[in-house]
Amino acid sequence: MADQKHDPILDMEEDQDMEEAQVMLGFAEPVDLEEHGPLRAEDFCSKIGGLPLWLNPENVLDTKEMLCEQCTKPMTFLLQLYSPEDHPAEAFHRVIYVFCCKDGACHKKSPRGCFKVVRSQLGQYNPYYTPVAEDHENAAEENAGFAPLEDSKHAKTCFVCGMQGPKTCSKCHKVSYCSAEHQAIHWTKGLHKSLCGTNPPPPSVDSAIDSELADMSIASTKSSSEEESIEEEEEEYDEDGNLIEKNKSKKLTRTLTRAEQEYANRLDIDFKLVERRNRFPEMEIISEAEVFDPEALEEGLGHESSGDEQEAEEGWEERAAALKAKREKKLAEQAKKNGKDVSKSLANAEASNNALVPVGDELYENTKTDIDSAFLTFQKRIALYPDQVLRYARMEYELVTPEPLYVSDIDIPRPEDIPCCPDCQGPRSFEFQIMPQLINYLAIDHSASDALDFGTVLVYSCKENCHVAGKHYQHEIALAQHFSEDGMQGGNMHAGTSVSVESK
Repeated sequence: MADQKHDPILDMEEDQDMEEAQVMLGFAEPVDLEEHGPLRAEDFCSKIGGLPLWLNPENVLDTKEMLCEQCTKPMTFLLQLYSPEDHPAEAFHRVIYVFCCKDGACHKKSPRGCFKVVRSQLGQYNPYYTPVAEDHENAAEENAGFAPLEDSKHAKTCFVCGMQGPKTCSKCHKVSYCSAEHQAIHWTKGLHKSLCGTNPPPPSVDSAIDSELADMSIASTKSSSEEESIEEEEEEYDEDGNLIEKNKSKKLTRTLTRAEQEYANRLDIDFKLVERRNRFPEMEIISEAEVFDPEALEEGLGHESSGDEQEAEEGWEERAAALKAKREKKLAEQAKKNGKDVSKSLANAEASNNALVPVGDELYENTKTDIDSAFLTFQKRIALYPDQVLRYARMEYELVTPEPLYVSDIDIPRPEDIPCCPDCQGPRSFEFQIMPQLINYLAIDHSASDALDFGTVLVYSCKENCHVAGKHYQHEIALAQHFSEDGMQGGNMHAGTSVSVESK
């Protein structure tokens, strides 16, 4: 995009006439291992937790760039969002990575630098991925001659956190780590102390197949006495019924011996022990367009399902009637308890219906002293899709980017909180926000005094997606806003500190 001078007054008038872009919502879903298998970088997926899937496997992020500014310990990978854009050409593949400190005490001590964000991007033609998808109509032509970078040339990654792993176990030289701290975690909390230096059991003497550990099926329950099987590819025919000639390949498989099965199980346990202690549970992020009825939104009517446009538009009258009945019952109980005339109280409530708004299961007067207006708007908006964990706003540049959904009137980010991109000096724009519902998927002990907590995390990135040759990760801005005291009283939310700003 070329730089142009604009009149701010005219820009404001034009923005008012422009249509606002639709928000895409993100929902957390379990990874379907049986149907799809483990998530891979070439899937170009968005996900929560687990280990980061690096867009650039040859150049992995150094953990030194992701240290908490309070405790100076390595941060934990929170989520990644695959968000390709048309311009520039280097943003054909584009991923935003978000990291956070798991220690809630750091967030309470000072929110600064407890969340960090980096952007990684690649052009369409790169050493790692085919130029077009395999099912593309011109795949054969476009992908001709493409050979992906050998796995041996991929960067080594830390077994614990998935970041750059320049250190290796001095005994077995097989496992990599980002730091001595993470090596100690694997040694003491995982099973590496007992597995270090060991090798997979050799195949049985009768076996004619050299089995690699990576091909072991941990879920296999068949006995070792079962015979090997040979599966041939099924014959394929063209539209005229002619047999398609192709090189026939045979897939040789066999079940594991007891020793092999036990060794594979120990590797699996080792992985899960470290995962549960040091990573957030892995979930896939599925996106759906936000659909809502403004009139229903004013009434504070929640929608239990999410993502289906027809469902989102049906049943509003029934829900409005149910809400009215609930309101009348509540007011009648309050009037009776206070010794007031029930019919008069209901009449007054009907006349001043706009002054009463539902938040959760309670009713509150809509005043500045009882509840902050931003939190009220937040509660009513998310009630339509209560399970949303992410809101993506930067959909189309020709439309107005929706404003963030703030959780409080207090500490709304100021322009100076969002500095220009340090690489191109261009402006950053709001891209997406992480919702507090995400905390429900992070396996956090909410009763702990140092539990991680936040209201929302706002992510701003370079509007031009600037590319710097030789720079594989560019820092962006993460702002964490927390619930106000009034918001907590209105919606039973937990306390937190104000605004968290990444210093980069």
